[in-house]
Amino acid sequence: MAEHELTKNEIKKRKKRNALLDSAYELFTTVGYTKTTVLQIARRAGVGKGTFYLYFNDKTDIRDELIGVKSSQLLARAVKALQHRKDIGSFADKLVFITDYIITVLSKDIAMLKFISKSLSWGLFKNSAEFVKKNEDVIDFQKFILGAMEEEGIHLQEPLLLIYTIIELTNSTCYNIILHGEPVTFSEYKPYLYNCIRLIANDALKKSR
Repeated sequence: MAEHELTKNEIKKRKKRNALLDSAYELFTTVGYTKTTVLQIARRAGVGKGTFYLYFNDKTDIRDELIGVKSSQLLARAVKALQHRKDIGSFADKLVFITDYIITVLSKDIAMLKFISKSLSWGLFKNSAEFVKKNEDVIDFQKFILGAMEEEGIHLQEPLLLIYTIIELTNSTCYNIILHGEPVTFSEYKPYLYNCIRLIANDALKKSR
């Protein structure tokens, strides 16, 4: 829902909720999750501690919401970038493009990489209408993927398992490589990862025929 369609009260609530999310993310990625308190989050957001509990149950609740938001926003940015590339034809190449976009962003934003901490797939499953409505710059990634498959006439028995596997493969394998350069460098690993993604995608497509 666009902001101009919201009531003034709804806009005010959204701004407070976003301020709390921004405050929590900044504290979690600088001070650390363990050392951050609900009071610190509220104060940095410019609201009272009681206001925090109008939107979130506790510190764990806002952290989990943030992981879902940041993951969904990253997937949404990858999708938007893909939509501007009319030269990418095959479904496998689209998956590789999305993967490349994601790991490039994470390699430049170490704070986000550490915060998401191998939970990127939350952005795939945090896709309820209520979640999308409450949070800005997120999309229903499941809907996008299934729509892309339908446009290309692709019919898989378990399409979301394919996407989940690729997202988890990307997130888990790139974590140590980006942070520590082990077992190989980021540049060395990318071609290998992309080849694996194409093999997984093409194998699933063959079985669907």
